[in-house]
Amino acid sequence: MTPHLLNILITQKADADEASIYQYIERRFGTIYAHKFRSKLIALFSKLAQMPTAGRAAKNDRSIRVFIFNRQNKVVYKATETEIIIIRILHAKAKMSGNY
Repeated sequence: MTPHLLNILITQKADADEASIYQYIERRFGTIYAHKFRSKLIALFSKLAQMPTAGRAAKNDRSIRVFIFNRQNKVVYKATETEIIIIRILHAKAKMSGNY
């Protein structure tokens, strides 16, 4: 039996975050590493669609979840019954606030 996959919705802020991170990696380390970052991020989204509770609940809003993507970045998302909403892709040391 195939598990039910949730749809992935990426907010404009998360899309801008990803583009900014991609550009930084590309400038600093090259296109190959930027593409690897993007591929790993897409793979993470696929995993979250299968396991929406993989991230830990945010302290200030329990409906928001945070997944530490790598040493530098974390993905902030909300899971509903039908979709995963990617809210932001932030630096791992960024402080969480209610302003997503």
